[in-house]
This record gives sequence, C-alpha cells and structure tokens, in this order.
Amino acid sequence: MIETFNLGTIEFEFWEWIAIPAFIAIIYFLGARYKIKKIGRNPEYKYFLSGLMFKVFAGLFFGLIYVFYYGGGDTISYYSSAIPLSKLFWENTIDYFDVIFYSDQITEQYSQMEWEAFTFNVFTPTTGVPLSFISHDPKTFMVSKLTSPLLIVCGNSYFLTTIVLSMLTYFPLWRLYQTMLRNFPILKKELAWGVLFIPSVAFWGSGIMKDTFTFAAVAIAINAFDHIMNAKNVNIIRFWYFLILIFSLFMIISIKPYIINILVPCLGLWLVVVLMVKIKNVIFKFIVLPVLFTLGLGGSLFVLQSLSGSMDKFALDKAVETAVITNDDLKREEQYGSNNFDIGTLDGSIPNLISKFPQATFAGLFRPLVIESASPVMLLSGLENLALLGLLVLTLVKIKFRLILHLIRGNPLLLFCFSFAILFGFMIGITTPNFGALVRFKIPLTPFLAVGLIVIYSTYKIVNQDNKKGL
Repeated sequence: MIETFNLGTIEFEFWEWIAIPAFIAIIYFLGARYKIKKIGRNPEYKYFLSGLMFKVFAGLFFGLIYVFYYGGGDTISYYSSAIPLSKLFWENTIDYFDVIFYSDQITEQYSQMEWEAFTFNVFTPTTGVPLSFISHDPKTFMVSKLTSPLLIVCGNSYFLTTIVLSMLTYFPLWRLYQTMLRNFPILKKELAWGVLFIPSVAFWGSGIMKDTFTFAAVAIAINAFDHIMNAKNVNIIRFWYFLILIFSLFMIISIKPYIINILVPCLGLWLVVVLMVKIKNVIFKFIVLPVLFTLGLGGSLFVLQSLSGSMDKFALDKAVETAVITNDDLKREEQYGSNNFDIGTLDGSIPNLISKFPQATFAGLFRPLVIESASPVMLLSGLENLALLGLLVLTLVKIKFRLILHLIRGNPLLLFCFSFAILFGFMIGITTPNFGALVRFKIPLTPFLAVGLIVIYSTYKIVNQDNKKGL
C-alpha cells in the first residue's frame, strides 16, 4: 500500500519552532532593506514593509485557523497532495517534471480509476501518493503542483510554505498598488488601505489555496495591461508586458477559468475607453464609438470562444448551465454547512438570470452582513463589507450621481474597477449561495471596489476643499 497523507492533521517537527520565527525575521530584514533602497525616489515604499508583514502574518494566521480551528480543509488537501510531488523530486526528478508538465494531458485521457493506476506506477511507498480527488482534476492539482517547489525548499513544512507563499504573492499585490498609484498619484495612503491592508484579501489570498494563485494572477494581469496601455511607443516594453499578460491569463485558466469570463470583457472595455480618450474630435468620436464598442465586445467574445477548449464547463456556451449546477451544489448542507442564503430559483434562462441581478450583485459585493456572520472569520468579512457599504452610501449621499458617472467615464482604470467589481459580484452572487465559499471567491473584486469608491470620494473631498479655498 502507498500512503495517502492525512487530510486533517499536519506533522509539526521540532525544528519548525525555530525555523518559523527565523523565516519571518529574514523576510522582515530583506523587506526593510528593499524599502530603504527604494524609498528615496519612490515615497510609496513607505507602505511596502508594513504591507508585506501584514500579508505574511495573515498567511500564518490562515494556516493556524485551518489546522487548529477547522481541523482541515481544502488547503490541507492541496498540501497533502503536494508532499508526494516534493518527495518524488528527490527520488526521481525526471518523473517529477513529467507529472508537473504532462499530467494534465494524461488526466484528460484517463478515468479516475485509470488515473489512480497510473499514479501508482509513478509514485512509490516512500513518496506517498496524491489524493485522487485532487490529482484527477487538473485545476485543483495545479495548486499542488505550484506548491511543490516551495515544499522542496521548505522541507515539507506546511507553515513555512504558507509563509513563503504569502511573501511571494505579496509582490503582485504591490504591483497592483503601484498601478493604481500611477493613475491616482496623490492618494498614496488611501490606495494603500484599499489594496494592501484589506483583511479578507490578505487572509484568503495568502494560504495554499486556489484563491491565492488566481488573485495574484489577476493583479499581474492588471499591472501588465496598464503598462501596455501607457507605454510611450516602446514596442519592446509593450511586447514584454504582453507576454506577462498572456502568462497571467494562462494561470487563471489553469486554476479558475470562470474569472476569465469577466476579466477579458472588462479589459476590452478598458481598451475601448483608452482609444476613445485619444480621439479629440467630438463628432468623429460620436461616429467611432459604436464601432469601437462593437469591436471591443466582439474581440472579447472571440478571445473567450478561442479559450473555450481550455475552459471546459466554464466556456461561454456552458456558463449558464454551470452557474445553475454550482448554485444547487453549494446549497448542500451536509457538505458545505447551513450558512447559506437564497436568491430564488434559477432555471437557466437569460431573463431569469437578469431578474436576479440586483440581489445577486448585492450579495456578491456586500454579503455576508455582520448579522449573517456565523464565525469569527466571517465576522471579519462582515465588518469589512459594512465599511465598503458605508463608503458607497456616503458617496451616493455626498456626491451627485452625474458627477460620479462623469468621473468613471473619464478614467479607463476607474471604469474597469467598477465594471469588474459589479460583474464579478453578480457572477459569484448568482453561483455561490454559501457564505463560507462566498467570502473566499469574492477577494478578486474587493480591492477594485474599494479603490473605485476611495478614488471617487477622495476626488469629491479634494474638489470641495479647493472650492472652499476659492481655487
């Protein structure tokens, strides 16, 4: 028999008690040196170290919660399936890289029983074997494969691997903060709060989970796309960031392809607005707008259709059916608990989905509410949602709606933030009636919603102050 590692417990070696604080101290020291090196010309690096340590401790807290409070979960399954890969690296490096790079193609051809037979030919009693329900699904196994190099470096320690993963995935988040800062340079502190210090994003985006990798990939994609849009006719720079964009989209498709269904059209809208801003003639702009919008929408649909082979049940022609199935599945209390909400019956028709837009979008953006929080972790998300909802209400009360639309329409990145947040909120609100899953799934939208609201409200405050000064 080949060992399958336990789903609910973590082997904690004595040396880890020394290694964990040592790793954290090293990360702090390196982060402090990097901050000192950069802060002279880049004042925003004032927030670099505090953001880094916030995320590292959030990752450590995530691991402690799942190991000692929940006693298991998806993160343990991914970790347990990465251990055999790590051990296989030392035992047979060629087989390790075969599994890393070629197992997806093999999995598509094999049934689960055939796949299990195949893994027993590769793995040994010494390495152990990955969990079959993880390894037979390429999208879940990708998390274990991406984690395995970190386990190799970290001696198969769950907590050390989580800390290092938290550190590495901080850099895409920092790049996202810098992207926002390039567009709104006077809001350094406000944008730091909106991107770097959101508790749920740091918590759910730092552990060994799908969400950690996909959110990092979304942040990389936004940073790359912004560079492509703003490069000053330097083709080599554009090409480099285009390659980064393609890589980040590939990462998302490999783990959570449904994110692409929202991300690509919103990037297309961003591109259309950038092109429109460059047209100065009002009459010509009025004529060209429908053409650009059609090309942007058509191009986005073409890209999504081209990727349909890699997206399986999340392809455009299957997306509605998948939404209904996922919604029904996440209502199973014996599997996911009873902390659910109900937006009504989904029958798979477009009119039915549209009728659910207000309540599904509100759920995706602002639920769970504080009164719906059934655990300390969910209460944290509830308080965060309350703050975002309060900022939205304050913005709508203080600022004329016409001015809000004018600000959004006039800035491509701001338009992207709101379009992505709203559409993504609708998508997860319609498919995720379980609060436990919802708080994880929504982290890609949260920074963009926060940034959008922060920019609009801060603009109002600045204009109001200037008016009082007679400027």
